[in-house]
Amino acid sequence: MKLFDASPTFFAFLLGHILAMEVLAWLLIYLLGPGWVPSALAAFILAISQAQSWCLQHDLGHASIFKKSWWNHVAQKFVMGQLKGFSAHWWNFRHFQHHAKPNIFHKDPDVTVAPVFLLGESSVEYGKKKRRYLPYNQQHLYFFLIGPPLLTLVNFEVENLAYMLVCMQWADLLWAASFYARFFLSYLPFYGVPGVLLF
Repeated sequence: MKLFDASPTFFAFLLGHILAMEVLAWLLIYLLGPGWVPSALAAFILAISQAQSWCLQHDLGHASIFKKSWWNHVAQKFVMGQLKGFSAHWWNFRHFQHHAKPNIFHKDPDVTVAPVFLLGESSVEYGKKKRRYLPYNQQHLYFFLIGPPLLTLVNFEVENLAYMLVCMQWADLLWAASFYARFFLSYLPFYGVPGVLLF
């Protein structure tokens, strides 16, 4: 049924869609100014672009788009570095561990989120006995308040940067720096440094 045959046209349109959203977000701020409504709309468009980039780099990381693995790796470096500001090596390292031991606590980095959250039956036990740091038996109440921002904005960014520095992934560091340079140069004239960081 050719279900595993990748469509280059689909992925080309996906990349074009991502790039078009990046341009559209900038044009909104350029044409309408950095007010609350244009900024919120541009941030929403950029969030969709980032999510689409994550999906695209995932398929590239699995070497499932191009017939030659080398092309997948080069394209993944571009998408992860220039479009997301992350290291492709970091993601591959984490994701390979995830596929080797999926959902096994302390072995799958996708489910190892301590000390803020604990997974499994131990979370209730630790919460009731006040062991460790937080009321883990109530973590379902505070997950959506601190989970997504803490995991994506703090944990992933810090872990990503530390990985690039410790493992000396200088090419990935340059790719990530190119993302931040592009982002700051694009929005600095409208927001200034504190505004760009907030945006």
